[in-house]
Amino acid sequence: MDKELRLLDSEGCGSTACVCMVRKEGAHQVLYVANVGDTRAVISKSNVAERLSIDDNCHNTLECERIKREGGLILNNRVGGVLAVTRAFGDHALKKCGLTPIPHIVKYILKPFDKYLVIASDGVWDELSDQDAVNYCIDDQTTE
Repeated sequence: MDKELRLLDSEGCGSTACVCMVRKEGAHQVLYVANVGDTRAVISKSNVAERLSIDDNCHNTLECERIKREGGLILNNRVGGVLAVTRAFGDHALKKCGLTPIPHIVKYILKPFDKYLVIASDGVWDELSDQDAVNYCIDDQTTE
């Protein structure tokens, strides 16, 4: 995807993403979550929120360490002094500052008590906690 965006002149624009896929493996249903940036996946385990993705931003110490290790630059809590996320598609001008499109991937075996999966961008997570989002799903289900 990142290489395709380069063809569209994506030096100064990009996107985050969270992609989820369920696959049957043996007797299990397995959920794979791949994310870049601050688009997040949260699952409801017996109505309790559990985050399945990693927020790739400059508040994440491990991400800041990765960028510095790779010779990148964090300035004012931003990659290259510009971008708040540390992983994204596009924004090719910041690749030399440590921005990467390589996703975090989580493998999660689904259980009978896993009921909801909430996938949303930072606009939602800036306003709701993980548990608030799960509660919204629960409340919506009980009103039907």
